[in-house]
Amino acid sequence: MKRNLWKSILIIGLIVTFLSGCASQPESPVTGTDTDNLTNITDDQIKLRFANYFAGESGPGKIGQEFAEDIMRLTDGRVEIEYYPGGMLLTADKMYDGVAQGIADIGFSNLGYTFGRFQVTEVLDLPHGFPNAWVGSHVAPDFFKEFAPEEWKDTHMITLTTSPPNNILTVSVPVKKPEDMRGLILRGTGYIGKLVEALGGTARPIAMPEAYDSLAKGVISGLLVPYETTKTFRYGEVTNYVTEVWPLGQVYTFYIVMNKTAWDQLPDDIQEIITQYVENEYVEKLAQMWNRIDIEGKEYAIESGYDIIEIPSSELDRWQALAGEVIEDFVEGMVAAGHPEEEIRSWISFIGERIEYWSEKQIELGIKSPTGSEEVLCEFD
Repeated sequence: MKRNLWKSILIIGLIVTFLSGCASQPESPVTGTDTDNLTNITDDQIKLRFANYFAGESGPGKIGQEFAEDIMRLTDGRVEIEYYPGGMLLTADKMYDGVAQGIADIGFSNLGYTFGRFQVTEVLDLPHGFPNAWVGSHVAPDFFKEFAPEEWKDTHMITLTTSPPNNILTVSVPVKKPEDMRGLILRGTGYIGKLVEALGGTARPIAMPEAYDSLAKGVISGLLVPYETTKTFRYGEVTNYVTEVWPLGQVYTFYIVMNKTAWDQLPDDIQEIITQYVENEYVEKLAQMWNRIDIEGKEYAIESGYDIIEIPSSELDRWQALAGEVIEDFVEGMVAAGHPEEEIRSWISFIGERIEYWSEKQIELGIKSPTGSEEVLCEFD
């Protein structure tokens, strides 16, 4: 009897211990919180998730995969990055919050999808006269390094980069002068949309992946976008005219950010590897990628028989004056928001100085591009 009694007590004790142990285990982390990252970082292996809204086969899609592969190689396999292109994990407009909340550890997106969220950094989206993507993609990280806007404090900035400068692509109406923009509806977000309106058109903040159908169905008349989009988003299939307004030098600014908790948890040597890689290699890879696909986009436009319209030098001042209105509106808006005008002007002056510096560097290095000064222009058949 005693033996059976002790057996019963022992069994009951084991059951209670088991149940207590189960109850003490934390619940599975809820998707979209910083706790997601805690399960991905150990002493021996670090696993991160990288989200990108660009399709995996596109230039901006492939460059994300290249980041993942390079970091794994440079860290001897200690860091493994799972890559989710094509909006599989996060869409463009949800990217920043998704990274800040831990749904993804790293994210690639565009300022225009959250217009007004990064008011200081949005100065880069103004028509400053960026000659091409190679220059723009070097100026943008310089700007962040110089001013480090507080608006990014919820994440760790990997880098900023820019698209090539925008041109006007239209379906059926050639644009030869600003007056031709009247009555046209063009896709344009943020300050790109502001320029559309300054030129006389109507802007619609349609997501890039959705703009193809909007063009095909006649919902919009065209877009203010770089040459590269004729292939990246297949706009070349549904547009016929391009007006080269790249001398206005307006670009789309992109960011690559990392979840702050995930970054802080990385060992110091891993942080240093990533930082040095981005500064010494990846910024240049981004610049070369944007430049290369814009060359391919212009080649496509030429081969496809686009009607390519160049602004006569005698008319350029008029276009630039309209673009200048967008810059002044930005200054007025930021002053109203509480920023000293002198500070705002210093951002704009810095961007202009760095454009000049990197433009000279491009000539020095002999890097060709589809837009820019005669010294760097590609020759197209």
